[in-house]
Amino acid sequence: MDRAAQQEVYGRTVERVYGVLLRITHSSEDALELAQETYYQAFSHIRGFDGKSSFDTWLYRIAVNEALQLMRREGMARAKRESLAVQPGTDAGDDDADARIDIEAALVELHPLERTMLILRYQEGLDYQTIAQITDCSPGTVGSRLNRAREKMRELLKKGYSFAEETPAPKHPMDRVEGESVDGNTTPSAPRVRRGTGT
Repeated sequence: MDRAAQQEVYGRTVERVYGVLLRITHSSEDALELAQETYYQAFSHIRGFDGKSSFDTWLYRIAVNEALQLMRREGMARAKRESLAVQPGTDAGDDDADARIDIEAALVELHPLERTMLILRYQEGLDYQTIAQITDCSPGTVGSRLNRAREKMRELLKKGYSFAEETPAPKHPMDRVEGESVDGNTTPSAPRVRRGTGT
């Protein structure tokens, strides 16, 4: 892949990749570094793309793997930092904003893979098959993990978080099978990649 092609891929995908990493890690610094590593790995190992999925799905898979590896390395210390970073507020305020904070706080309590699958399904609007390709498991496993994750979210929200209804959103461009999707969060400005490789 030449430089022009790399720039086209980066410009087309970086906001979504960075946004997913930010929602998984709850850290703009980590999301930036992971996004840089994602594109470095993708452009360095472009021959590893076998065409069995879309290129965007392959890129998502690299990004998700990088994020999950980081969280496994940091373990419980990271989980504690994340929990403190998104504690639900107690002051009266905008109900929609409070609900978003509550859901983010509940997501932090989930296993990283369950959290990732919920983000990919309900914030990115991806179908089960695409999530299976990204997370390297079967669509059936995706379904069962999502069921468990949704049940855990319900229990967490009942314990003190407010409940926010999911609302329909436009079909995600990476979806290849029709299915529901819900609105994702607005992502921050796209990071700039510091390194890359040629062909």
